[in-house]
Amino acid sequence: MAAQSSVEQLEMRRMNLKELTSKPQLVQQVLCEYEESHSKVEHLTLRKLTPGLKITIWGLRFYVVFMIVVVFINVFHTLHP
Repeated sequence: MAAQSSVEQLEMRRMNLKELTSKPQLVQQVLCEYEESHSKVEHLTLRKLTPGLKITIWGLRFYVVFMIVVVFINVFHTLHP
């Protein structure tokens, strides 16, 4: 069985403020884990989209707008014969 991180341990058992202040090493460990994960996420950037993917995404956007218009027209014709 894999060792649980201190964050998981805290989630399993909710601690009140008095319990947390009496265990500063646990709080420090949780903060260190948070800072490590935050620094990993900070380095992530957006990927550049290829021209084919951009065309596909814009095509899907136009298709969705077109279909919304078609649905509104059909609803209008159905309700007002």
